[in-house]
Amino acid sequence: MGRFILKRIVESLFVLLIGSVLCFAFIRVLPGDPAAAMYGDQLQKLSDADRLRITENLGLDEPLPTQYAKWISQVFQGEWGQSTISGMDAASVVAGSLQPTFLLLLSSQFLILILAVCFGVSTGLKHRSLYDHAVTIISFVFLSIPPFWFALMLMIFFSVYLGVLPTSGIGNGEIRYLILPSLVLALSHVGYFLRLIRNHIIMTKDSGFVFALKARGFSDWSILKNHLLPNASIPLLSYAGISLAVALASSVVVETIFSWPGLGRLALKSALAHDYPVLLAIIMLSMVFVILVNLLVDLLCAWIDPRLRHDVLEEGQ
Repeated sequence: MGRFILKRIVESLFVLLIGSVLCFAFIRVLPGDPAAAMYGDQLQKLSDADRLRITENLGLDEPLPTQYAKWISQVFQGEWGQSTISGMDAASVVAGSLQPTFLLLLSSQFLILILAVCFGVSTGLKHRSLYDHAVTIISFVFLSIPPFWFALMLMIFFSVYLGVLPTSGIGNGEIRYLILPSLVLALSHVGYFLRLIRNHIIMTKDSGFVFALKARGFSDWSILKNHLLPNASIPLLSYAGISLAVALASSVVVETIFSWPGLGRLALKSALAHDYPVLLAIIMLSMVFVILVNLLVDLLCAWIDPRLRHDVLEEGQ
């Protein structure tokens, strides 16, 4: 197991290196001038010498490989650079948005888990019933509708018509500010989990071992709790790692609509303002988060399923 983890860590570092090169190059070739974003209309009043000095201070006058080499060497030293807009350390700017984003992701994943297990199991057990068809159609509708439409409709209903939930901000940490953003993220992704659990229940409920358990006198609830659900947890966990990455990307839209002070909203503001140090710090942090989550998912799946554990041990040899 130790060799497997070490191998994955080495692979992850390689992925981070390649990803950092691609992201750095892509961001640097984006159209726009960071100096214009910093000074706005005042830029027109600066002389050519002042503009050149600003470009040199930002390190944008050097070749792209040289810029990347300097940036990555600073990152290894724990220095992410300074925000070109606020002048603050990029790591400090990003750190201020970490908690809201992780709170949003965890709450949305919790809602997804509850909804997917409840409706996925019930539709799987009632396969081809009217209830199964209705839930399946609704799940496809949820998958087809973009998150911003969900956000606008929920804001109109709960905030404008009913007036029971706030439309923006994080308040003083009250849970009511979290309900709409997390619900939008959950509804946008719950269909995948629901279909996954439903299909797995359908495939396993008529298996030979289930009939054998029933013949030995086990109740339906005991079979579901001790056998069907644990078997369904493997694909559920496997997809959870991918889902977190997708939810992290979707949070840009959700956080912007609800003015949620998280990484997604900060990334959009940094991109529009050409705040390269902050944007690169967000991208690298997101990559590390996704890689760590997927590594944890692999280890959890191996711990739950003995067959996967055997494959992991063989791979580590």
